[in-house]
Parts: sequence; C-alpha cells; structure tokens
Amino acid sequence: MLFGSTLNRMIFAELVKVFLLSLGSLTGLFLLAGIIQQAIQLGLSPTQIAAAIPLFIPSTLPYTIPATTLFASCVVYGRLAHDNEVVAIKAAGVHLFNILRPAIMLGLVTTAITGGLYYATIPRTQQRLQEELLKDPEEALYSALRRERRLNHPHADFVMFVRDVQGRRLIDVVLKQRKHVKNQDGADVLAGYDFVFRARTAQLHVDAAEGMFYIDADHFDMYNATTQGSSAQNSPVPQKLPENFSASDAKSRPMALTWDELKPRLQSLLEQRERKMQERAAASEAASQLPPGELRKHAQAQDHHYHAQLENIVRQQRNIEAEFYMRPALAAGCFVFALIGCPVGIWATRSDYLSTFVICFLPTVMVYYPLLFAGSNLGKDGKIPLGFGCWLADIAVGCCGLALTWRLLRR
Repeated sequence: MLFGSTLNRMIFAELVKVFLLSLGSLTGLFLLAGIIQQAIQLGLSPTQIAAAIPLFIPSTLPYTIPATTLFASCVVYGRLAHDNEVVAIKAAGVHLFNILRPAIMLGLVTTAITGGLYYATIPRTQQRLQEELLKDPEEALYSALRRERRLNHPHADFVMFVRDVQGRRLIDVVLKQRKHVKNQDGADVLAGYDFVFRARTAQLHVDAAEGMFYIDADHFDMYNATTQGSSAQNSPVPQKLPENFSASDAKSRPMALTWDELKPRLQSLLEQRERKMQERAAASEAASQLPPGELRKHAQAQDHHYHAQLENIVRQQRNIEAEFYMRPALAAGCFVFALIGCPVGIWATRSDYLSTFVICFLPTVMVYYPLLFAGSNLGKDGKIPLGFGCWLADIAVGCCGLALTWRLLRR
C-alpha cells in the first residue's frame, strides 16, 4: 500500500507542506509580475486590479504547480539524505523505491489537478479576466493615452500620438495610417505610412460590439507623399480596436477556449481553409481566362492575397492543434519534475532551500521551459511534428529522471 507505513505518510506530509509553502510564494511572484504588466499596459484602477487578481491566479498554476512539485521533492529528499535517514532506511533492509512512492503520488495528484484546471477553469477565467479588464475599452484607451501619449500596437493599422489628454479631450492628435505592402513571399505586411491626419482636438468613441473606435474631430489636416490639405467634416475616422483593448477577441484566443470548444473551433478553421482554397482556385481559373494584358496581371496578382489569408488560417489552425498537446504536456510536467527531483535531492544531500534552488531547481527549470517553448514553436512552424515538439521537454527531462532514478535504485 502507498500509505501503509508511517514513513511514507510522514514523507508525503512533508512533501505537501513544502509544496504548499513554495506554491503560495511562487504564485504570488507570478501574480505580482502579471498584474503589474497588465496595470501598466492598460492603466488599471485599484478596483480593477482587485477584481482581476482571483481571475489571474488559475492561469499561473500550470507553471507554478510543476515547479513547486520539483522544489518540494528536492527539499524533502535532500533533507532525508542530509540527515542520513536514507542510509538508515537501506541498512534496515527497506528498498529505496518505497520512499519514492510519496513523491510519485504527489506528481500524479498535481498532474491530475493541472489537467483538470486546463479542461475548463483556466479558459473560463481567461475570458472573464479579459472581460473584466476591458469592460470599458474607451476608458482603457484614454488611460493608455494619458500614460504613454500614444497608441502603437505592432499589428494595428495605425499609430496615434497626442500631446495631452484633458478629461475626454485629446490635444494635438496625430494619426498615422500604416501602409500595406507585399513582402518577398507575397504576404501582406505593414511598412511606412499612407496618410497622416492631424487635429487640434478630438474625442474617442468606442463601439465594443463591432470592435471599432472612432476619432471625432472638427477637422483634420491630411498629408501623404504627394499632397496635403485640410478637410472640414463631422464624420469621425474609424479604426479597429487594437487586440489588447478588445474584449470581444478574448474567446478567439486558443488559451481561452475550453477543452470542449477546441474541436469545434478547429473544425471551423478547417472549413474556412477549404472555402478559401476553393475561392483561390476559382479566382485563378477566372484570371487565366482573361486576355493577356494589365487586367489579367491584376487578376493574377490577387493570388498573393489568397496566399496570405490561407497562411493566417493555417497559423490559427496550428495554434489550436498545439493546445491538444501543450495542455497535457504541461500537466505531465508535474510528474516529470517529481521523478527527477527525488534522485537529485538525495545525491545533493542538501537540507537548505538555497542550495536546493541552485543545485536542482534552477538547472532543471532552465532546461525544461526553453525546450518546451522552442519545441512547441518549431512544431507550430511545421519544422518538426507538432506533438513531438510540444512533448519534447517532457521526453528529455523525463528520460533524465528515469535514468537517475534507475541509478539510484541500483546503488
């Protein structure tokens, strides 16, 4: 039996004690860093920060639970070795595998908890977090402009600068409309500016349902490469809300989809890709029927647009597919870390937290997570099989843990 002996119950109790202590500390650090980043980026009020904290905690747990499982295993088994209890256990004729069972149990329990959180809890809290932070996107835009005096998102079609913000009035507004050009692969990219608009004062109005905001000014001075002029008009200039200010985009992100929502989303993308391929084939066929000349060249040039759209759909598809592998892989990291923490802790024979952190925790984490993110990115790019890329870190560190455990049990 796993807990049939007093020794196993005592080891498991120590593991849980150190695990909970380190989990609270590490989660607090992750929470502090994440909330500070969001507060700086979106200009959150103290009330919004207080409301966001409980929603932010679940998304940190898939990273803090495996790390604290590793730390607890290293600390507890390092203490056993330092106090010569491992030697005493062997001298009493008890096989070392018996004292490893509590760590294996802890790894299995934390793996199950992390997997369960990823099933629905984390995605739903991600959605609610975005909705809470951006329930008033207009105020978020004004806060960002008060703080940074600009809006400059790398994927937005514009860059906006203001000299000052007085209440709801923007002073000396400069809006630069980015230019869409083709790169060497035919993909649509942003480079340079088509137009520059300038207004003495303006106001912002947000339509969250449409994901748009409007810059309302008495008139704009307009400039481009060849002309300049002034336009007196009352119609506001529309712009798409940047991704980090749009709560409507929260549920479209892969991490914000529950496990049951991943498959329908993937199926939708596959159907969208198939339709786009059919449209591309039909457009190519129609272009080939045109007589040679400028009209035919223009029609054939549209193929670059279809190519870029298909690339975007495939990228979204790969991101969704990666979730089917990444979530179990991150959960399995708990068991892998427990497996490697026991033999390393026993061989290190250290009883203090700092030595354990330097000798075992830091090297393991610095190997595991770079492998995890590098492998998943290579898989998403199609350079290696996606499943192998997402599980690469677990395979590598798990094999090391098995080898170290085997050597420990043989000695």
